[in-house]
Amino acid sequence: MNFYFRSFPILFIVTLSLSSYALPMDFPGALAHAEDLPGSPDGSSASFGRPFRLTLRAALGIALRSYPGIGAAQQGVLASKAGIGVAKSQYYPTLSGATTYTRETGNFGPQPGFPFTIPESPVSFDFYQAQLTLSETLFSFGRRRSQVSQNRHLYNASRSQHRRTLQDTALNVEKAFFLVLKDQNLVSVDDLTIADYRIQEEVARVRYKDGVATSYDVLNARVNLSNARLSRVTDKNQERIDRLALDRAMGVVAHASYRVVAPSHLSSPDLNPDRAVALALSRRPDLKTLTEQARAQKQVVKFDQAQFFPTVQTVGAYSLDSEFFPLVYNWSVGTTLTIPIFNGFQFVHQTQMARAQMRQMIFQREDLRQQAIVEVRSDILNIKTYREKVAADTEIVAQARQNLFLAENQFRVGTGTSVAVTQSERDLASARSNLVRDKADLAIAIATLRHDQGVNLDPGTHRIPRDLP
Repeated sequence: MNFYFRSFPILFIVTLSLSSYALPMDFPGALAHAEDLPGSPDGSSASFGRPFRLTLRAALGIALRSYPGIGAAQQGVLASKAGIGVAKSQYYPTLSGATTYTRETGNFGPQPGFPFTIPESPVSFDFYQAQLTLSETLFSFGRRRSQVSQNRHLYNASRSQHRRTLQDTALNVEKAFFLVLKDQNLVSVDDLTIADYRIQEEVARVRYKDGVATSYDVLNARVNLSNARLSRVTDKNQERIDRLALDRAMGVVAHASYRVVAPSHLSSPDLNPDRAVALALSRRPDLKTLTEQARAQKQVVKFDQAQFFPTVQTVGAYSLDSEFFPLVYNWSVGTTLTIPIFNGFQFVHQTQMARAQMRQMIFQREDLRQQAIVEVRSDILNIKTYREKVAADTEIVAQARQNLFLAENQFRVGTGTSVAVTQSERDLASARSNLVRDKADLAIAIATLRHDQGVNLDPGTHRIPRDLP
């Protein structure tokens, strides 16, 4: 009987580099960076059927380059930046030109005050006209300034939203990575269990031939082996499903098999609730997004209030027109003062609506702030709980291994039963599986805390932090 317990790699946040990873040749974003990925350690390629080794840092790097949601967020930032230029354009004069050629008749119809008529004529004439118009808003009581400020705040909000997308992508990759790693380790647990049950079946068969065991012992060992194989099939299928989720989180579809690499150690985040909450409130990009959106809405209120005041605009025109060349020129310059008097209380209601929307965003930000506090404190409690569970699971595995050792020895000398061996084997398999699951949950809880604090990516460069273990 195999009494040795394989040590499973602890699920930690990794600092190792990617050994090799296959990117789809039909994916433009991945293809552009395919040359950045080295080959396998022994120089072999995917064509030899050797699975690639994928580390967490490499998976995050692939996702930050290839995930399409990040590209969409980047375009949103560019669109918001262009909105600032659109708002600033109102400070500049507007120059437009037009030229017209018409062929028309010159008949004159009777008009009031002209008692005589002019005979109609079928003769038509050419008419040429060219005109330049220059207009400039001189004063608008802060409307242009408020629109520029509004778009600047919206630009800052889009940048924070882009950062939030990066952090969400990183968290999704980490969760999917640790789930695949958990599945791999569960399959390894199943392999250990199958090997033990094979030995148990062999021992039962030999004892049955020697006449010291019953056919029930042999049948029981075979049933246990079949159940272990069935459990492995289930865990292997779950591993394939979670691999698809990891591919989706990275924004690629792998054409070659890979094996995720267990991280080398577990990071130790600061679990002081007050410091952790303070860090989250200062770093979370979604809080900054709502802050900037509320400030932008405040500028909308100022713009709507400015609509109650007049607007001063000057217009200059220069034209050339005649029915023949040379054309006759004319010019004009004028200033217009537009005073709103009554428009059905439109400006009043627009101001009320903008002010209500601003207050709505302020309440939404406060709601998000409270949610962030609860999330961080919950993450800390989960980490502490999973650490205790991992410690307990480790002790239970050692006890279950020792119990199996005793049950097998008793069975071999004839003082124990196969039922006791089976139960001990099941207890050991269950303890091993619980240890694997709780380590995965611990790693995911740590990744979730870093995400909820807004520190799973560098806030300045939007890249994987160098101190990420």
